[in-house]
Amino acid sequence: MMAEASKYSEKFRRMASSPSHRGAIFQEDAAQKGMALIEAKEKDIKIYWLITPDSDKIYSAKFFTYGGTESVAIGEALSSLVKGRTVNEAAALKAADVEESLRDDPRSPAVAGGKMDIFNIAETLVEKAVESYPEAKAIALARAAAKGADAKPSVDYDALTEKTREWLSLDKAEQVKKIESVLDGKVRDYLQFDGGDVSVIDVVDSREVIVEYQGTCGSCASSYGSTLAVIEQTLRDEIFEDIRVTPNSYWPA
Repeated sequence: MMAEASKYSEKFRRMASSPSHRGAIFQEDAAQKGMALIEAKEKDIKIYWLITPDSDKIYSAKFFTYGGTESVAIGEALSSLVKGRTVNEAAALKAADVEESLRDDPRSPAVAGGKMDIFNIAETLVEKAVESYPEAKAIALARAAAKGADAKPSVDYDALTEKTREWLSLDKAEQVKKIESVLDGKVRDYLQFDGGDVSVIDVVDSREVIVEYQGTCGSCASSYGSTLAVIEQTLRDEIFEDIRVTPNSYWPA
């Protein structure tokens, strides 16, 4: 185990063990938001970029992989790098940029043992995504035109990024208070109807929300399936799209 761990930088291992961009984006999401969606797949990694067609900015970036540590870390690093960039800016990213973003020290490679070629997949994914964008943009613009000449995207990129900046500027106590407020307004009635509840235990790095289930929720299988998904999606919609929710029974003591 120690030899395996020493192959990777601490940042590499952290991104692989706790990714915040893992998931998928669907055409229904893009259509609802008035955005373009592009997908690209290479080997065991698939990426999804949600883009505002008027500015060509990547509003959201997700990835999915069946691979292990290396694939997850690369997918997470690439998603983090492209989010907020224009498609043209993302097109300039190279495999070396992804590798360097995973270093603990600028002078030390993120992966030991001469395995730098594992990052080539990131460059190929970017090339495929950028190549598919003109068609996806045309679809998004045609969809908007079909809704009427005055139709505008339902999501404004600058407003959304301002929402993100506001969330990240809050201290932990303020973040917990905001989460609890959303749970009060959107989730708790549903849980309490069945004799359950949920409380916020901690917020880690503004992204990981640790919760504790109470009452019937503590022994309900859906608390780790559909209920957890509902809570997580609600917080992403209302507060910050990269939030992930973890029951405290999954969190190491």
